Amino acid sequence: MDKAVLEFKPTHANKDHDTKLWVVASGKGGVGKTFVSSSLGMTLSKLGHSVVIVDLDLSGSNIHTVLGLNPSHMNIRHYFEGAKTLQELVIPTPYPHLSYVQGFWDSWTPTDFSHNQIQSLIPQLKNLRADYVIVDLGAGALEAHLELFKVADEKFLITTPEPTSIEKTYRFIESFMCYSLRENSTPDAYGNMISTLRNHRQRTLSKPFSFRSYLKEETGIHYDFFEALSSTPVRLLVNTSRNQANDDLGHSMKSVCNKYYDLGIDYIGAIDYDNAVWQSVRVREHVLVAQPFTPLAGQFLATCKQLIAPEELRAVV
Repeated sequence: MDKAVLEFKPTHANKDHDTKLWVVASGKGGVGKTFVSSSLGMTLSKLGHSVVIVDLDLSGSNIHTVLGLNPSHMNIRHYFEGAKTLQELVIPTPYPHLSYVQGFWDSWTPTDFSHNQIQSLIPQLKNLRADYVIVDLGAGALEAHLELFKVADEKFLITTPEPTSIEKTYRFIESFMCYSLRENSTPDAYGNMISTLRNHRQRTLSKPFSFRSYLKEETGIHYDFFEALSSTPVRLLVNTSRNQANDDLGHSMKSVCNKYYDLGIDYIGAIDYDNAVWQSVRVREHVLVAQPFTPLAGQFLATCKQLIAPEELRAVV
């Protein structure tokens, strides 16, 4: 079914407000990261907030497909080539308050981001005329992904209950920790830290290991990683949950991170497996539009409200 594209009118006409940057990452592909990104954007827009979803999945950008839209000839490649500003690449959707920037879908050669490109992109993301900018990253702990993840106002890490996904999620967390500490460490101190973490994993240390205590005692590291993360913790979300054991997985992973790294992550919840998700992609209509009153839609609503309006979720006695 064809969709008429509506004119996008952001909630704020001028850039005198604080745009929130939400970044969605995963340790491996195929965990539903793009579905989560689009669903968060759709839910925020239904709550009346202006949202721009930016597709930065180099290996398979398809936000437009999930939203039921045809690919545009204008995509983020034009920004990196200097032909367009990022704001000029914002494409409206049929859904009020929701727009997107299309990712690389017409690149026939391998594409990668340099550190300088990412550094220049970050202020442009924060400068977009929207209340929320949601960045859908590709899979894996690439340097570009870790840099964007580090500066995000909200950091979403998506996993599924599959063993391969769980393992890659832990590896992403480890890579994020090390990346965040690298620029604030001397080369020798950083090398010693990596060696200590490796020995800790292999259980060859002579005494119990506390990563937090190690960083406090190591003079070559000039950054309190744990204090900084207390205000913007990693938000773990388990996708395609099929039972209570899957729902509880996030609590177990949170416990593991606390035990092995003294790292507090926030398990924000589980999203149920729903056959309607893949069916909605086939008919080119987002499942939250086709079925707006299902438990699935309620889970995304609760997730968004937990972050932007937690007082609305307090139990009424």
